[in-house]
Amino acid sequence: MSYIEYVGSDAIVETPQVSFTYQVSDNPRDFSKYKGQSDNLDWNTVENYLGDYIILPYGSNNDLPNIIKDVIQNNYIAPGLLKRKSELLWGLGPRMYTESFENNRIVKNWIEDKAILKWLESFDYEKYLLNCAVDYQHIQGTFTRFELNKGYRVDKPFINKLHHIAPDKARQARLMATDIKNPTHVVVTDWSLQNANSIEKAKAYPLLDPFNVYKHGNSIMYSNMYSFCTDYYTVPDIYGSLEWLNRSTAVPLIFKALSKNSINLKYHIISPQAYWDNKQQEIQDNCTIKQVEYKASMLLDFQKSFLEKISAVLSGEENTGKYLHTTKSLTVDGSNLLEHGWEVKVLDQNIKDFVESQIKISQRADRAVASGISLHSALGNMSETGKVDSGSEQHYALISYLNTGIDIQEMIITKPLNIAIKANWPESNIKIGFYHNVPEKQEDVSPADRSINNAPTKK
Repeated sequence: MSYIEYVGSDAIVETPQVSFTYQVSDNPRDFSKYKGQSDNLDWNTVENYLGDYIILPYGSNNDLPNIIKDVIQNNYIAPGLLKRKSELLWGLGPRMYTESFENNRIVKNWIEDKAILKWLESFDYEKYLLNCAVDYQHIQGTFTRFELNKGYRVDKPFINKLHHIAPDKARQARLMATDIKNPTHVVVTDWSLQNANSIEKAKAYPLLDPFNVYKHGNSIMYSNMYSFCTDYYTVPDIYGSLEWLNRSTAVPLIFKALSKNSINLKYHIISPQAYWDNKQQEIQDNCTIKQVEYKASMLLDFQKSFLEKISAVLSGEENTGKYLHTTKSLTVDGSNLLEHGWEVKVLDQNIKDFVESQIKISQRADRAVASGISLHSALGNMSETGKVDSGSEQHYALISYLNTGIDIQEMIITKPLNIAIKANWPESNIKIGFYHNVPEKQEDVSPADRSINNAPTKK
């Protein structure tokens, strides 16, 4: 009897006779089980339909936010790096300010307005901004619902509160009955469509008109970083690092297998994703012929059965080469010639070299992930040597980040809130921003005032 433990699309297979690790190698720009029949960045030409609306999909399969979530949360380093970026952006938290010029420099004058503060606290603005900051670090965009006061058409209109909308729940859309090509609405529902009533619960809100925020009682604003030649949504910075994220996540699988119950691994098998794409298509075609609904579990059941057959063959070493004698296919991708084929790596029981090579792959993947997240190694504790960077290097990295790395982020994240403040208090020049104290280098601080001498002591 085989025991199969999945880690993402990879697995550990254990039988009384033999144990092996199994890995699915990605096609170029393929994200393992997250990939659909189409994988590209050209979302502008794709349209889905729901009731009276044309839905503009977020990703080639309308599931990019969920892909980002799954790949990042399954990784051991990416969540911490993104959390660190949110913390650095947050600083000492959101504060009100006005701007002025002094000696040809823009200066932020931090102030407090009691009326605006009372309004902000009425809908827990700190939680709202923190949620938006986290969304931005993952996907470089945020969705916000504006809620006006009741009777806004009769009485003086006023924005009561702002609501954070998770990006996996919101999709831009436009009415089918118009010739307008740009988005006019945002449709909110569970776009994973795991629940049967997801479509029934879908609710459409008009897109906020920033020049007439009182036009609708409820409207949604999508505040985002523009991506080159992408009309409707932002392509997240992490998108190009997803393959490295998968590699970084897969490496611990082998070490887990090595240590778990003293498993004596003999093989590491790599199968091409192209094989599973073709098999998925075969199963879908059979379902169409039989007029039954295709379910993702069908492919998983086939894979489990397939792995059990492999384990049976590997139990008899004389059959290994015969059973896994397969053909390789070649694919032309631009100027590259890509090879798809099965690999069976026999693990020498003295696996020092194998382990060291996996560690190097993991380290390279970690650096690629940190680079994709755009966080300086000194701020993310990601030095080449594994040692903590010097205080001086961390200091200059932080200064550089505060001077160049937060202004655009802050503008996008706080834009809905600043639009609301301007609408409710049109005569005010007050804005919301994140307050930061720039730390001084310890050698520039008098010994009595250094942080090490001001840390709380235990009695």
